[in-house]
Amino acid sequence: MKKMLKTTLAVAALAGMGAAQAAVITFDGLADSPLAPFMPLLGHNEEFYQSGMWIDPWSTKAGASAGDLVGALVNGSDLANTCVGVVCPSNNASTFYTALNDSQLYLGNVNGSKFQMASFDAGFVAASGDVIPPLALILRVDGYSGSTKIASQDFNVAGPTGGAYSFSTYAFNAAFMAAKIDQVVFYGYNCNAAGSCGRSSDKAQFALDNITTAVPEASTWMMMGLGLAAFGAFARRRNAA
Repeated sequence: MKKMLKTTLAVAALAGMGAAQAAVITFDGLADSPLAPFMPLLGHNEEFYQSGMWIDPWSTKAGASAGDLVGALVNGSDLANTCVGVVCPSNNASTFYTALNDSQLYLGNVNGSKFQMASFDAGFVAASGDVIPPLALILRVDGYSGSTKIASQDFNVAGPTGGAYSFSTYAFNAAFMAAKIDQVVFYGYNCNAAGSCGRSSDKAQFALDNITTAVPEASTWMMMGLGLAAFGAFARRRNAA
């Protein structure tokens, strides 16, 4: 697990009641981050924020240091100037994130509360000039609770169709969606024509957009409300005693 959790007693209590915080990471209209000074280029461990979540590109290279290029924000309506040196998916005109050089992408709630995953959009990012097979990448997503990995799922990301790469929408399975996690990590294994997939060639590259957390059921919110009401009544009784 990459990060220590930023929890408080109150957040932990709510998380224990099954709360999940809803958010959609679109990568559009991002505010400047003091921890990512060269955005839209992103280096190792250069954190930025959206929708109440921290987002952290991460290198897996030995001896990685701040400033090592691991990602970039791409304007889908201006690929010629913002997707440089690689080939990006071409069916998304909004801003999206590209994970470069076998890197990972972590995210979690700024307030440390648990959340659940629903879906995301992804596409392959090819090295210029490479011949890419129909199965371009295995994209793996792991979910953590504390330091323990409690959910993992692999997604097949396609190579080019008619010479172009595209985003597709991927939904998590029921087991992953039910997992209440503190952080999630995305990383890839690029595949060759023989169907062998690995991540040691700096070509396990992918694009992400519209990362969506699950919305808790109405019954969950009701239980939270009842729990908070009971806690408040208990506190008032103690104060009156």
